[in-house]
Amino acid sequence: MDYTAPMLSTLLIATAAHAGGGPANVLVVVNGRDPSALDVAEHYAESRALPQGHVCTIEGVDPVSDSIALEDYRLNILGGLNGCLATHPQQEELDYLVLVRGLPYRVTLPSGSSVSLSAILQVSNTTKVTTGESLAGWPISTWGGTRRASIENPWYVGHSETDAFELENPYMSNYTTSVTIASRDTQPRAPRRQSAPLSHLWEYTDNLFVVSRLDGFDYADALDLIDRGVAADGTFPEAPITCMAAADSARGARDPECAYATDLLQRAGIPAHYIDTHDANLSDVTLAGLMTGTTSFADGIEGNEWIPGAFAGNLTSFGAVPGNFRCDGDDLCPGSESQTSIARFIRGGATFAHGTASEPLNNCFPGAGLFLLSTMGYSIIESALMTQRFLYWQNVYLGDPLSAPWAERPVVSIADTVPVNQPVPITATHTNGIAEVRLYADGIRVDEDASLSDSLDLEEGDRVTLLAVAVAENARVSREGWAEPDPMPRPDIQGWATTDVVLDSPVVEPPDEPSDDTGPMTDFTPPSPSKESGSGCTTAGSSAVPWWWFTILVCTRRRALPVLRTPCSTSEQTQTKQQPPA
Repeated sequence: MDYTAPMLSTLLIATAAHAGGGPANVLVVVNGRDPSALDVAEHYAESRALPQGHVCTIEGVDPVSDSIALEDYRLNILGGLNGCLATHPQQEELDYLVLVRGLPYRVTLPSGSSVSLSAILQVSNTTKVTTGESLAGWPISTWGGTRRASIENPWYVGHSETDAFELENPYMSNYTTSVTIASRDTQPRAPRRQSAPLSHLWEYTDNLFVVSRLDGFDYADALDLIDRGVAADGTFPEAPITCMAAADSARGARDPECAYATDLLQRAGIPAHYIDTHDANLSDVTLAGLMTGTTSFADGIEGNEWIPGAFAGNLTSFGAVPGNFRCDGDDLCPGSESQTSIARFIRGGATFAHGTASEPLNNCFPGAGLFLLSTMGYSIIESALMTQRFLYWQNVYLGDPLSAPWAERPVVSIADTVPVNQPVPITATHTNGIAEVRLYADGIRVDEDASLSDSLDLEEGDRVTLLAVAVAENARVSREGWAEPDPMPRPDIQGWATTDVVLDSPVVEPPDEPSDDTGPMTDFTPPSPSKESGSGCTTAGSSAVPWWWFTILVCTRRRALPVLRTPCSTSEQTQTKQQPPA
């Protein structure tokens, strides 16, 4: 699908990207008192072509603090986020928060319990519709004297039966997302903040973010996460997605779903494997993803090859506690470890990892359905969130939320030059067609049909950074062997290109030539019907002169603007069983 309009002189060579969500949907949250963190934020912004204004700097927070009290969180972190949102020109488009190492891992509540910083920022300004009370700071539920998650995730895709599972586990009813996904004709839309629904009297609309973290044992690990995430885009990994039986029953809560999900992937022709015996020393395996459950897996990480895009999920209680991200003075990482640190997976080569910042119980981890969703084009972090049952708890995801290894992104380009008085020439193509094109100039969303002089009062010679984003049409995929063999995923995959330009001189339109013909067109004979290659506009027959004339005028005008949205488009268009500590 081609978008044609006119011209700008490039200062730099345009860069193109290849997956769910895009640079205009991301806000990086970084500690302004941490120079190393600011370097990571800058690298991410450059790697993902974020427009200006998409890095939110937080002040007043100690970069080495592991936890922060609720009131300090509200003042400095949530207050800083709200300040960034309030001044952002398109704050309604921000769906992803990317936290950078140098921020705390937990928020301590007045009761003495805690939630992860990722989880409390995710619900941001959510309030109860009946009382106006804030969810951030809401007391943690207890059950039999044990703290537990109770805030249901409105984006969760589970709540199915376990009859399809061949394996059994006392806690398997908490992990059924694969059953739901495999039986759906239409998959959910990728999570977007504006579409988050009212749920259990909590008003999530405009308040529920997708949150991940760039972290590891040090800032070099965080930088590696960025590079791996970018490298993974559109690679369609050929290494197997692997599930391995957990070391014990409590940590094996999702083993039945894991075995079921890998079987579904195999039937659909996607490499996948279930290892039915736990091996704490797993080695010499190439992995596009791994799920297991064990307290100690250090020897099963570095001996394997983690290809770009690989997700690591270990169901155990303390994988993301603060101490698991700290090295000692002798570069022993971690200096003091609780169970298996998720930072080990990142240092070992994984692109994504999940863990919990405190005891979560074993019903709170992402399900194996994340692998089914991600192979349909959703980003890994989006897929994990949709298979995570509870919010406002202990979950921590590491990785780039834009990275989508199984997504084919639209290919987007911006023309070399654009006159000051003409629209920007954008070309966007995708196998399934293009649903929408968006244009940003210096971080400001502008109408792609209008000139920059009209949109932003720019003049000849002005410099501007352009970002063009295209959203692919969603299309059905083939999943042989599933209950629904031709599901319709809706990841709304984005592709983009960015370039710096100097506005060119205006185009001078020639004056209309006067016509001596003032009489009626009684003798006018239109040409034979024809179809212009790529236009999708066909002339009418000679018996309908007025309609033919109108059609030619419309199609001629439309081809001078983005083709999208016109007749000339080329695109074809349960009750939880009590859980033991994990």
